[in-house]
Amino acid sequence: MFTYYLSSFLIILFIFSKNCFAFYYNPTLYVPKYHEFLVNQANLTRDLFATYDATVSPIYTKIDPTKPIGYDPDAPKRWNYTVLLYSLKLVEVVEPEEKVSVVMEVMEVGYCIKLSDKSNFSIGTIHDYVGMKAFMMISGHFSPVSQMSGVRHYLHLENDLIDFRDQDFRLVCVNSVGMLYDYISVRVSANCPMDVYKFPFDSQICQIRFCLPVFNSVEVQITNDIYQGVLKSEAWKTMGNSEWKLTNLTNRVETLRYDDGFGNLDLLNVGLTNIMTMTFILGVMSDKIPRTGTVPMLGVYIIVNLVIMIIAIAIVTGITELRRWALPKLKKKQTTFSRKLETFIGPPLEYICAVLLELMTLALFLIMIGFWLWDN
Repeated sequence: MFTYYLSSFLIILFIFSKNCFAFYYNPTLYVPKYHEFLVNQANLTRDLFATYDATVSPIYTKIDPTKPIGYDPDAPKRWNYTVLLYSLKLVEVVEPEEKVSVVMEVMEVGYCIKLSDKSNFSIGTIHDYVGMKAFMMISGHFSPVSQMSGVRHYLHLENDLIDFRDQDFRLVCVNSVGMLYDYISVRVSANCPMDVYKFPFDSQICQIRFCLPVFNSVEVQITNDIYQGVLKSEAWKTMGNSEWKLTNLTNRVETLRYDDGFGNLDLLNVGLTNIMTMTFILGVMSDKIPRTGTVPMLGVYIIVNLVIMIIAIAIVTGITELRRWALPKLKKKQTTFSRKLETFIGPPLEYICAVLLELMTLALFLIMIGFWLWDN
């Protein structure tokens, strides 16, 4: 009897063990490759943030900002920050406040060399999705618009901003070479100057700027792009609201330069001072110049110099007014010719006018010297 019960118990135990063994190795519940991936991912996350210091910037700053970009062949390339717009919806337009509110979805892409070194510790992991703690550490480091505080510092022209992302479940993708990918879904209210002269058939232009004003252009490169599906005219029909419709969507990259117009006033003051000086010299020499029916060559020389200075002052004033009138119109067109013309009316036009005026002054001076040498 004991032998019977013992054999029955062994048979039941064998069947139970077989079922448990089969359950443990069920391929739908246990995948060795998936288990290995989780181990590698845990190692990657642990090694990634073991010695990661968020206070140390990955931007290379051992660069002379006065020299052209890429002058040092041994230095790394500029730190790249990319913004990809793939969804936009017009929500509200408040004309008295000149405020336009839109909901946009943006993908940010950046690179951190510190993360690329750490990624090599975990073999077999191509990329990793890190959670809230790591998100707050990394995203605030490379992203100027990933956090609310970052948006208010870097996203210009907004009145208010609402972040639609889940505050408890944010993820940042980090791949094996140190590339960072972050998703943004926000409502932005931007101040846009409006001209309602043609109301109710008016059209307005509104700009939303992603800006990195702290860094120099030789240190950081900003690139932007728009998802091709958003650029279709069929998609624009769904981006407006009941009152307004979207007619065009463009993007560009601009460089911010400090220019308060003080230099232009200096040029104007120098020109007026030169005119006063030449007028004073002409007044002093008037007593020495013979009073005849013809104007002496010295008087002609002084008068021509006065004319050149007046032309220079007119050019300085005209260039300023030309830029104020032409630049907004050229930025609207966004064609190759308009961009070249926009560049030309900048410093190149100033240099060309300065060279021509200097050549005129030099030619006049050489003529006077030539007459003096010829007379001797």
